[in-house]
Amino acid sequence: LGALEIPDEYTVCPFTPPLAYATQAVLAGVELRRSEAVTGLRRRDGRWQVETSRGGLSAEWVVNAAGLHSDEVHLMAGHTGFTVTPRRGELIVYDKLARPLIGHIILPVPTATTKGVLVAPTVFGNVMLGPTAVDIDRKDDTISTAEGIAYLRSLAPRLVPALAEQEVTATYVGLRAATEHGDYLIGVDGRERYAWAGGIRSTGLTASMAIAEHVRDELDRAGLALRERPDGLPALRMPNIGDAATRPYADTDLISSDPEYGRIVCFCERVTRGEIRDAARSPIPPADLDGLRRRTRVLMGRCQGFFCAAHLPVILAEETGRSAAEIMELPK
Repeated sequence: LGALEIPDEYTVCPFTPPLAYATQAVLAGVELRRSEAVTGLRRRDGRWQVETSRGGLSAEWVVNAAGLHSDEVHLMAGHTGFTVTPRRGELIVYDKLARPLIGHIILPVPTATTKGVLVAPTVFGNVMLGPTAVDIDRKDDTISTAEGIAYLRSLAPRLVPALAEQEVTATYVGLRAATEHGDYLIGVDGRERYAWAGGIRSTGLTASMAIAEHVRDELDRAGLALRERPDGLPALRMPNIGDAATRPYADTDLISSDPEYGRIVCFCERVTRGEIRDAARSPIPPADLDGLRRRTRVLMGRCQGFFCAAHLPVILAEETGRSAAEIMELPK
């Protein structure tokens, strides 16, 4: 039995980094438009006219980082070269009682298509098994399948035999933006003032800062006037939702200064009223319960919201001034 140890490999929170990037951008003056789809791009008088589901805007430069839809935006801009095929990745998340079974990521030998199904600890104290890698047709097909779950469960005993006896907390599905190419598709057309970053798959999160720096440098070389902010970027510290540091419910000094951090709303994940309030008052407040989940961990525990889901819309409505019914609506 042979293995390769990679001591510097880590797990990362999938929710906080993208939200941190967006939050810092908003604090620096960026206008963030959510739930607004790009429906067309055309050049007029040396500028881009960006048509959207809510009207449109005019811009000198366009950067296409549209993920699963990056090939569609690429075509709108008059470019070809890649087609995104959604690659479904199904995951099984095991109960926190399974966490002592592993102390590191266990990864089989990768294939040409995928790194393979792995077993890994999560930053939230669970154990994750997955993902699968199945190319599909629809870019909105995030439904778990019987075949995918059965495949994962068949592999669990081979990777960590004791997982077969552990309780499952949830199953999830994500779609990667796979293309016909083996690498990311990143480029800049200085004449058209258009840049693109497409085909960014599962390593895109940990590579995001490097990708951003590369695109920035290419834009600079293409003629976009870039300059450092005199005072730098706004300082930012995101709330901790992982288990590596003290959470608010266990921080006695924090609770003493603000008792709302001692009022637990989600008992499975130990999320407090204070954390929900902070999320609602943040520069980018959650638009719905799924957004609140990604900011605080509510709805992610053993009961999957059976207890707290009845309270969350009311609390979020109180903090945002919106109605509970509006918060409960499906994302548009």
